[in-house]
Amino acid sequence: MSVAAVVGGLAAWGSAGGGAGGSAAAAHRDAQPERIMSGREVFDFKSLGEMVATAPVIVKAEVVSVQPGRSIGSAEDGGIDQARDVTLSVTTSYKKYPAIPLTIVMEEWGWDGDGNGYQVENLTWSQVGDKGFYFLERSDGADRWQLVNTQGRALDKGGWLELSADPKSAFATSFWWDTLDLEIELRRLTDTKNPPADLPQPQTEPEVVTGDAANSPAPEDGAEDPIPSDSTADGSEPTPYPSPS
Repeated sequence: MSVAAVVGGLAAWGSAGGGAGGSAAAAHRDAQPERIMSGREVFDFKSLGEMVATAPVIVKAEVVSVQPGRSIGSAEDGGIDQARDVTLSVTTSYKKYPAIPLTIVMEEWGWDGDGNGYQVENLTWSQVGDKGFYFLERSDGADRWQLVNTQGRALDKGGWLELSADPKSAFATSFWWDTLDLEIELRRLTDTKNPPADLPQPQTEPEVVTGDAANSPAPEDGAEDPIPSDSTADGSEPTPYPSPS
């Protein structure tokens, strides 16, 4: 599965190691991310076609629930992290791998061992009621899925799409589709009876890195971690999850 070392306690973006068990999660969890984690990803798509060719599953879906998920890691391994289980109600499947259920549980990150919330790159936390397009692969969590990378979500904001990709990336700057046009393009790109001539070859995962190199963080650039726009960052967190109204 996809693995990308992320600065901080999370061992990997995508299939983070440690299995479904891990150590106990924090008693309290931030109700929203307090910081943004950066890291190295296996895939870096420059176009929609590259992501379509690489992602084994593509669905249009709505978020119907979000719950704390599994914990991974340990203090000895550098920290404990807990995923968020995002339940998707699938309305359309553009790729069948081999058959996509009507409900998918997608993992996203997450909380550290102290319950501090963080998002990975530009991938903001999912919220109940979100609707959009999800480019997925299997997670190493039992019966769980994950985005093929942090570029792999496009939320429907009333006709226009909000991408999870870095707005300055080649992928984002090449992306021009609205919701209706994207549906038409996805059907075209995933047509198995008339395969499109312009569909790129899927990207392949590099060899798995082991040993000390597997645990090395992404290079520091001297800048402080960015803070999400909706972060309180006032010392009041972590708060119970979900936060009281």
